Amino acid sequence: MRIHTAKKPITRMRVGIAIDVSTDISHEFLVQNGIYVLPSTIHMGDQSVVYDRDPERAVAFYRDHLADKGPASETTPLSVKEIEDLFLRRLVLDFDYIFLITLTSARSLTFENAHKASFTILQSYTQVRAAHRVPGPFALRVVDSQSLFTGPGVLAWEAARMVKAGHTPVEIRQRLDELAPRTYAYLVPHDLQYLLTRATARGDSTVGYFSYFLGNALQLRPIIRANRGTTRTVAKVRHHARAVEWLFQHGAAQIRRGLLVPMVGISYGGDPEKLKAMPGYEALASMAAAHGVELMLSMMAPATAVNIGSGAVSLAYCARDGGDFEG
Repeated sequence: MRIHTAKKPITRMRVGIAIDVSTDISHEFLVQNGIYVLPSTIHMGDQSVVYDRDPERAVAFYRDHLADKGPASETTPLSVKEIEDLFLRRLVLDFDYIFLITLTSARSLTFENAHKASFTILQSYTQVRAAHRVPGPFALRVVDSQSLFTGPGVLAWEAARMVKAGHTPVEIRQRLDELAPRTYAYLVPHDLQYLLTRATARGDSTVGYFSYFLGNALQLRPIIRANRGTTRTVAKVRHHARAVEWLFQHGAAQIRRGLLVPMVGISYGGDPEKLKAMPGYEALASMAAAHGVELMLSMMAPATAVNIGSGAVSLAYCARDGGDFEG
């Protein structure tokens, strides 16, 4: 007589994604994919406000605080202890494996703090899950995007796609490790004086005094690229609108050459709907549609705008190389 035993149901691993609050990506995408945002605190004189990616709070920040309080403001990421508490209180229960994608470790303390916190989290989660009757192990991978602005958002988009498609954490980890050094994020600042003031306060020499005075005299705007943990100016273009057009033309050219991820992230220091009226956007959108590439528009995070000012434009993609920067 053959004995039939009931098969145990296969429980799918709950893979989650968390991001640094300064990652520029649309609020709708975050909600649709259940992505958790690690907040930061912006200190403005005697007032301190905790910001996540909530669009209404971001609009209020641009409207009420950035112009008069931005230059003297400071941002504080979650501390090691705060990250430990966040994971052990909630995230180790909600997920079995989490990818935490941060800004480049060269420019953000979030990667360092999360990396340090991971040791305590991985040593302590067992008792927390057992107390809530959550079976199985938990794992955390802190991913250094090596990028800024919209760059980490491209990695988050790809990670979310792979989670939906049922890829294993090992496959997702390998993919993110391959894409990080091939993520190219660009920035066209609008207010050079604001940018210089903030850069000087942070010891950042990307835009120096000479470049500032020359840029103001000739109305030149730098196009800054972040890749592999470093930033540098790749072009200087007269007038902000023309510099943005150059950036959009470059994005279209890279789409035509072929991207590693079918998504281009674009953010604006203000209402992102204004991007659609900027020179070069329509051609970029047409090129993206023709090649099956998604354009994701978002408002630049307040934590980023504190250092850059309003009106800045960022664009990011993943490709084999950054191509020739031509307008």
